[in-house]
Amino acid sequence: MIMNPYHRFLDIRDYVPNIDVSEYDVRGVHWPEFHKTFDLNELGNDKIEPWLNSMGFTSTWIEFFYTPPGEDGVIHSDNVWYADWAKLIFQFGAKGSTMRFWESDTVLRMSTSAEQVSTDIPERSEYNVGDRTDDHYHGQVLVTREEFAELKHEVEVGTCSLVNVGHLHSSHNPTKDGRFSLTIALMDKNTKYERRILWDEALEALKPYIVDSSVDLCASK
Repeated sequence: MIMNPYHRFLDIRDYVPNIDVSEYDVRGVHWPEFHKTFDLNELGNDKIEPWLNSMGFTSTWIEFFYTPPGEDGVIHSDNVWYADWAKLIFQFGAKGSTMRFWESDTVLRMSTSAEQVSTDIPERSEYNVGDRTDDHYHGQVLVTREEFAELKHEVEVGTCSLVNVGHLHSSHNPTKDGRFSLTIALMDKNTKYERRILWDEALEALKPYIVDSSVDLCASK
């Protein structure tokens, strides 16, 4: 059986961040308007960092997103080379929402600055993206539109999963609840320049935690 190159379910119930989403006022907030970052010591679970370190991993890039009810996030890759960067993703709320993975021959290389998000994605231009940041907090990414893309894989990631964010991807929330998600970019703790861990490396290191079932084991932690 050929496994997909996009996603794996994980049983890492001891290493789920403890985030109180109720403290965030997201009334009227759209996907581009909400972007937060955390440090490992701000995740409310002191088991996470030693666990990552035990596999040779760390992270200095932890992001927190919100997809409102009935909305989708922008289709994008986290880099401009389709490099197979691995991330852990933790979802809070909106059971039934999904993560989608796409392919497209029509992409735009753009900055993640507030200015370019609002001008180069016209359907987002009416949004207040200032909450994200005025700086290029991430650098350059690739974006596309659904009409120019082919859906390749769709999955309800559950409380915790491993995802390949080098592929074009987006959040999809058809539910009546807000979807919060936190991602931990996996990095090599032994390299000076915080080398990103690639998909195949992450699969090997996380092999003991990968499960075949879509049953949300982490939710019962």
